[in-house]
Amino acid sequence: MKKLGVILCLLWMGFIFYNSSRPATISDKQSYGIVNSIRSGKSVLEGKTNSAKVKSTVLPEGIRNQKIDVIIRKNAHAFEYCMLAVFVANLLFLFGVKGKNALIYIMFICLFYAVTDEFHQSFVLGRGSLVSDVLIDFMGSLIGLGIFYLAYYKIYTKHMTKRRTVAQGVMK
Repeated sequence: MKKLGVILCLLWMGFIFYNSSRPATISDKQSYGIVNSIRSGKSVLEGKTNSAKVKSTVLPEGIRNQKIDVIIRKNAHAFEYCMLAVFVANLLFLFGVKGKNALIYIMFICLFYAVTDEFHQSFVLGRGSLVSDVLIDFMGSLIGLGIFYLAYYKIYTKHMTKRRTVAQGVMK
């Protein structure tokens, strides 16, 4: 299990690095493709059959493609770091690091990776480095950390309750 934890963590870090290495033009095409899919899906839901040419009025008033693109990008960043926190937390728990120490290590690793990721992006064609992106990445990490701890302690308490029940049954 430890090897799998290490591999998952390293693969996810590689995935983040790969996404950060992509020039802005390629990254823009990918996120605009998602925007167009959302627009097409919305037109289908509204009963419009010609989804290839969706008018801008399909989108709610005041929201343009660029704003949706920014929302998609920022949420993608947060999701990447949410998952990174889950993988790092799992890895540390597999190695027996728990409690306050685990929290500190997980937050440090995720924040450090977010800072180095933004530094790396400053060298990629058409990309830039923003402190706000580091904060978004770190917030995603905190959400992932919360999700991991909720899931872990839900499973842990369920397991401990089952053990107590079995132990009480044996003592009778």
